[in-house]
Parts: sequence; structure tokens; C-alpha cells
Amino acid sequence: MKKKICIKLKVLPPFTPNLKTIERMLHLEDSPTLVKLLIKASDQGILEINKLIEGDKLKDNIVILINGKTIFDLKQELNEGDRVVIMPLAPGR
Repeated sequence: MKKKICIKLKVLPPFTPNLKTIERMLHLEDSPTLVKLLIKASDQGILEINKLIEGDKLKDNIVILINGKTIFDLKQELNEGDRVVIMPLAPGR
């Protein structure tokens, strides 16, 4: 049986499709990573992944926090209860 973990995701504009802040709880399984979370969120219409990733790297001027710490590695492993925030380097633009 696969173990699912719950992650709280908050995405700020301009990375959301409707230009409003979106907060959701997402469930991941099988060695959850940041990139898997981003793909799932994109599939559910929560964020626009093409605004975040270019090739296998984050684009410039994007800040991703996991539990308050800045993360640059898309392969970063996630744990039960992690809080992920995606925002522009200069919020409000």
C-alpha cells in the first residue's frame, strides 16, 4: 500500500491562472518531491507551471519556501505537513 502525505500549498500571483492567491491541501505519494507537487498542482489548475520552470530548473525571480526556508532544488523531498509557498521575488507586482 502506498503512503500518502498531505502538503499545504499556497501560490501567489502571477503564478495562478486567475491572479488570486490560492491555498490548497494536496496529497502526494511515492517519494514526494517539489517537482511532483508542482506538476500535480498544475494538473489541477492551481498554478501555471510554465511560469515557474524552464527545462529542469526554476526560472529567475521566483521564491519557493518550504516551512519558511528558501528552496532552489526541484528534487527537494517533501514530508507530511510541509507548507509550501510559491511567490514572486517582489510580491505585489
